[in-house]
This record gives sequence, structure tokens and C-alpha cells, in this order.
Amino acid sequence: MKSRSLAALSVSVVFALSGIPAYAGEAEADPFGKYEETLDVHFVRATDDTIETYALGNLPGQTLEDNFWLDTYRDELGINVVYDWVVKGDDEYNQKINITIATGELPDIMSVTATQMVQLAEADLIADISDVYEAYAADFTKETLTQEGEDPFLAASIDGKMYGLPVTGGSVDSVDLMWIRQDWLDKFGLEIPQTMDELLTIIDKFTNEDPDGDGENNTYGIGVAGSPNVFGGGYGGLKGFFNAYGAYPTIWIEKDGQLVYGATQPECKEALATLADLYQKGMIDPEFGVMDSGKAGEAGAAGKCGLTFGQQWLSLVQFQTNYNLDNDAVWSACPIPTAGDEKASAQADLGTTRWLVVRKDFEHPEALIKMANLFIEKCWGKTGDNSVYYAPPVAEGVWKLSPVQCSMPLKNIYAYRDIQEAMANDTTDQLTGEAKSIWDKLERYYSGSEDGKSVWGWERIYGPAPSSYASIDEMQSDGRILINRFVGAPTETMTEKMSTLEKMRDEMFNKIIIGEASVDEFDKFVEDFNSLGGEQITNEVNEWYASVQ
Repeated sequence: MKSRSLAALSVSVVFALSGIPAYAGEAEADPFGKYEETLDVHFVRATDDTIETYALGNLPGQTLEDNFWLDTYRDELGINVVYDWVVKGDDEYNQKINITIATGELPDIMSVTATQMVQLAEADLIADISDVYEAYAADFTKETLTQEGEDPFLAASIDGKMYGLPVTGGSVDSVDLMWIRQDWLDKFGLEIPQTMDELLTIIDKFTNEDPDGDGENNTYGIGVAGSPNVFGGGYGGLKGFFNAYGAYPTIWIEKDGQLVYGATQPECKEALATLADLYQKGMIDPEFGVMDSGKAGEAGAAGKCGLTFGQQWLSLVQFQTNYNLDNDAVWSACPIPTAGDEKASAQADLGTTRWLVVRKDFEHPEALIKMANLFIEKCWGKTGDNSVYYAPPVAEGVWKLSPVQCSMPLKNIYAYRDIQEAMANDTTDQLTGEAKSIWDKLERYYSGSEDGKSVWGWERIYGPAPSSYASIDEMQSDGRILINRFVGAPTETMTEKMSTLEKMRDEMFNKIIIGEASVDEFDKFVEDFNSLGGEQITNEVNEWYASVQ
């Protein structure tokens, strides 16, 4: 595979090279041009509980097939969206897409995974949209889709051709933060830990010195969720803990110019040794191995655990419950500490996991790009209205009513910055877009009303430091967020064997933590990983990496 430059081409050159058909009445490519005759564009899609309960449930008379987003595409672009089929949930959608690929009966546009996109391209069923994108994508669209670089386009680049429009999402939103009870720290006269030595001292005190003050030995120093693995993003995930040791167990990182799999690197061994020691000393719930994030989070919600790692949204779930029970509980979201001499980096997965592809013989591939232009402009552009099209206060998730959902990757950090600047300047009444939608929730909390307490969790995400986006912004600005370096479609051997190797990783890491295996068994795991397919996967990953340099 070769990467494709996304430098803009002039419209005249694009047409000369590719012969892109202009629709009736259009002399040149217009990113927002309306079709003179209404164009039916066939899609397929999945729905979910958010759409049905919070969006459509609060929009009387609207349905998935007939709503204001589809009206917008029809009124402003002359595009009539038609759904060939709709299913509930991502799993059923992917199964249905695989059947669709097998039959070759494709809709005009559909959302697919990287693997499905490669299958479709190899079967010559989808269009190369390279020139269409260059000609029709608005400047703001290109700026938005490349906020985190060109990585979202790499998986869509096959032999120098662009086969999919990335459904971009925020990579930085997936990092682990260290969540800690500030009121417990204050009780012991301690500061937010910057090093692992400081963190281990706090874990000890949170376990053994009655932080909740009930006179009983019934708290755990660190919340851990072991099911289905210890690297989830919810309450009790351990990616952040490993990251503190310079270990990145679920992503590919670069070492000496080559990509290597983080779980096989020696830094993991030190993190595992520390966790095994914490478990042996009773500072981790002995049942963690069978707990998912929801079950493990019950201790945090009940005020029996004051420290864990997880993503930015945890204050909306377990910690909101804890606050509801105890308004004196203060949770802080902090950058991860470090076990070394330099500040640690937090790992992140590429926020783009799906791409929109166009059926090869569809006469108007530019329709996809126009819809993406309009979606991005309506949600975040100067002429748009985020409070209507993306985050209205009365209908959460209305943006999902659009069949095209390319997001602004850094929108949450931007909203945080706008809110903090407005708070500092006393200009919160001038906030617009998503920042205003979020500020409305924060203002309810700051009012001190009983109703405001229900949105305390939002303040812990977007409020002043130490909050989720204060910490994410700090790490992002310092270059301390490490995004998975392998962003291509799964390789042949990866497709066949990676899930088995990941299961082996999870089982071995859990055994080491609970003491069923010595930490030295990690070396045997690395040998087995490589001999059972890991070495071949690494070779294939680096072939891809060389092709996109």
C-alpha cells in the first residue's frame, strides 16, 4: 500500500485527469451545490438505544427514516436518503454487511470496517474516491478530518487510491486518566501523585488507613476490572497503570524505526510485578478477575475505593453515583504518573474505526463528500448551529440521525478551552456551539440547585483542573499522547491469529497478577506469542509501515 498525498488539486486538473461527472447545471465542483433534480441515495445502517430513547424519543413525529437531518440533506443538497435496511446494534450490522459483501448487492454508500473496505476494494466493488474528495471536499472538511494528522486516511489508501472517507473520531478521547478521591488525599495531607512511588504510598493508605472513616477495614487501594480483560476503557482498566511504566500493552509502537507490539516489550514486566505485589498485599479486590468495569465500579460508587484508571467519561457513571450518595466526595481526573525520570505518555487508539465507501458504479460519488461537508458545517462550522444539529439540550444524540457522521476529532478539547477562557473572562454568555451546550450543564451545577447536582459529572469532565479535559489538554499539548502506530487494515495473519494471541496475553497477565504464574513467565509468553504467529504479524505490520512512509 502507498499513502496518498491529500494536497488539494485544482478542479480543472481533477476533471481533466479523472472525468468526474458534474451533475446537471453545475459547471464546476461545488462542495455545497444542490442537485437540480432530487437524487435518491441508498444507504444501510444500524440503530441503537441512544437514537431510539434520547433522540427520537424526544422528537415527536420523527423517525429514523423521516427526520430533520434527512430534511436538511433534501432541502439544501437535493439528496433524498433511502435506507435499504436497518438493524439494531453494531454486531448485527457487521454481520449484515458481510452478507451484503458476499452477495455483491451494495447500497450506494455504506459504513464499513477497514477489513471490509479492503475486501470490497479487492473485489472491485467500490469506487476510488481520491479525485472526488480533492474536488468536492470543503476546506473546513479537510481541516476537520486531518486535525489529528493523516492517519485516518491511511487504512483507506490502497495502491495509492482512496477507497473510503474516514468517519473520524477523537483519538485523544480514549486515553486513560488517573481518577482519585481528592477528599481522601486531603484527609491524609497528600498531593496528587506525580510518580509511581507516590501512587503506591497512596494505594497503601487508601487500603489500610480507613479513608472513608467508618472504622472498618473495607476499602481497596485501587479499582481493577479483569473481565473480559484488564485493558478496558471503563472503570478499573489498567492501560494507564502500564503506561506509567512506559508499557503500551494493546497498541503498536515504534522502536528503532520498526513497529513492535507493546504487550511483548520488557516494560510490561515491571508493571506486572508491581500489580502482583499489590494483589498479594490485599490492595486489589481478590475477585477482580471475574469483574467487568460495571461490577468493579460498584466499590467506587459506594465510596469503598478511591483510585482507579479509566477514560474521561467515568464521572458520568460510577462517580456520579458516588457523588449522589455523598456530596462531599470529590473525584479528580489527573494525568498518569510516571515510574521513570520523564513524564509518562498515555496510549490512545486511532479514533477512526469506520469508513464510508461508495458503490463502484454509483453515478454520483460526490454526493458522499457533499453530505460530509454539510454535516461538518452544520455541527461545527461558522454557519451551523451545534445546539440544533449535534447537541440540543432536549434530545441527546440527534447527530446520529444523519447517515454521515464524520466528527471533529479535537472538538472536546476545543470546547474545554473555550469554556475555560470564557469562565476566566466572565464571557460565558457569549459561548456558542458545543461549548455552549456543555456550559449550560456546568452552569446548572454551579447554581448549587438540587437539579444541578445531577450534572456534577459534566463539571468533572469540562471544569477547571484537575478535570478530564484539563488533563487530556495538558498531555496533548506536551506531546504525551501516543497513538497506535498501526492504523492499516488487519493483515492476513493478524486476521487469523491476533484474537487468539490477545486472549493468551490476557490470560497470562491475569495469572501473573493473582500469583498463579511467576512474573518471569512473561518471558515465556513473549516467546510463545512470536512462535504462534506474532513474529509473522510483526513482519506484515512493518511491511505496511514501510509502504506508508
